[in-house]
Amino acid sequence: MNGFERRTELKKKKILNTAFELFSKYGVQKVSIQEIAKSAQVSQVTIYNYFGSKDQLLLEAIKSYGFERLTTFQELIDDSSLTFEEKIRHIITSKTTDMLDFDLDFVQTLMSNQPEIKEFANEFAQNHSIPLFMKLVEQGKEEGVVSPSLSANMIMFYINMYNQTMRNNREFFQDKQSTQQFTEEMLQLFFYGISGKQNRE
Repeated sequence: MNGFERRTELKKKKILNTAFELFSKYGVQKVSIQEIAKSAQVSQVTIYNYFGSKDQLLLEAIKSYGFERLTTFQELIDDSSLTFEEKIRHIITSKTTDMLDFDLDFVQTLMSNQPEIKEFANEFAQNHSIPLFMKLVEQGKEEGVVSPSLSANMIMFYINMYNQTMRNNREFFQDKQSTQQFTEEMLQLFFYGISGKQNRE
């Protein structure tokens, strides 16, 4: 990659990061290409030349963010210095933070039935998220933390229920203290069930 190509890629990356930040903070409908261009310090023409439309920019911004998060979680799961419980705690806490920081309109956009976003989400899950999560579950079983009788699909279903509850009940999280308490209780429930027994055989 020559200097021109490198500068082009860096400029595209800056636009994608800026677009995702603004979309997730204010909602897709409330953010214009003009605002993104101003914040990214590029012209509107540059954005249209690179991405064609606002919808395509949104899709590419979601893809870019998704693969960045994937890299972060890959490094987390491959970190041999951390236990299964520490990794699950990090993942749930991170998801909680994202869900609360994201504008509700943006979350609804992510969960929408827009064909291209839905296709990317499904493909991303099947090819990346699910295999990575199954690898983490196997670590949990090796450490004796996860019951051998539980499938990765069931554990993923459990975590997805948590995510769905957060999306539908954002009023639970009025401040940092209530959010932290909810997260701690969720982790307690995840690891020890409603009985609260922490001594595993």
